[in-house]
Amino acid sequence: MPVLASQTCPLLPSLLLTLLLRFTGTSDQEFQVTQPESSISVRAGEILTLGCNVSARSPAGPVLWFRENGQERRLIYNFNGSQFPRVTQVEDTEFNQTDYSIRISNVSPKDVGTYYCVKLTIGHPDMSYVSGSGTYVSVNGTTHEIFQVQQSEMTQTVSIGETVTLSCSVPDSFPKGPVLWFKGSGPSRELIYNFKEGLFPRVKEIGHITKAGNTDFSIRISDISLADAGTYYCVKFKEGKPDREFQSGPGTEVFVTS
Repeated sequence: MPVLASQTCPLLPSLLLTLLLRFTGTSDQEFQVTQPESSISVRAGEILTLGCNVSARSPAGPVLWFRENGQERRLIYNFNGSQFPRVTQVEDTEFNQTDYSIRISNVSPKDVGTYYCVKLTIGHPDMSYVSGSGTYVSVNGTTHEIFQVQQSEMTQTVSIGETVTLSCSVPDSFPKGPVLWFKGSGPSRELIYNFKEGLFPRVKEIGHITKAGNTDFSIRISDISLADAGTYYCVKFKEGKPDREFQSGPGTEVFVTS
């Protein structure tokens, strides 16, 4: 399994390392770091979303994610452009400077632990920080479940005009071939998104599908209307002439409220 981060804490400057790994220093209470979920349970092979919001008027300084498991603390992600396999940011922090949520794909039992979103404020001579309360992550599932198309949410409820995120993880060990999203099942199902071609004005892909080893085929549908209610399926096809359906996810039923 690829490790969560390509960088580990010893690469950080010593002052930053001491502050963050041991969470020592001054805690600034003028702004808040909010992690909405105290605990999350996911199945092996699924995609994990960790929420983090920082007050809009927080002072300058970076935000980092750490995982703590027993005595071990590890840097999971920073937002400075470094490469962290399997970890991506949910929102572009260049435009949204309050949402520092992240997504971790292809989760395994090695990802168990408590995840902390930490905001640094840099000053002279002191460096201070505010940490979120932490989100404990447990991982369930047997080995054979890792080799399935995973849709982590059975249901989603959204209001008219909102955006819905539909998660899908496809093992990279599957045969070569496209992944498509459909609404409904059977011969009359409606194509919602094709990662290779077509125009889908309200649908945006979340994962980096051109990246080697990508397993994240999640999508986001904006400007939801009552007509969008229904069950959505993430479907893996096997390349051929024509392509043949290889495996479908279990489906996510979307309810729309006015």
